[in-house]
Amino acid sequence: MQRPGVAMTDEGKTAKSKVDFIRLTGITPELAEFVAGFIDRPETFFSMSFEMRCEMENQMDAILSSFER
Repeated sequence: MQRPGVAMTDEGKTAKSKVDFIRLTGITPELAEFVAGFIDRPETFFSMSFEMRCEMENQMDAILSSFER
């Protein structure tokens, strides 16, 4: 588990706040807003257009795969 203020990668990037973490991981503000809303109301995913769902899924896949490295 990542501790606050500890390097996230060998490049020396650190996350000192939630905003820093979001920026360093590549999470767009739209995706962050979607995830926060999804936690409260998961049914919103199915009310989105197909294109929007694909875009969000692609962003989440890219972020999750970056953690595997």
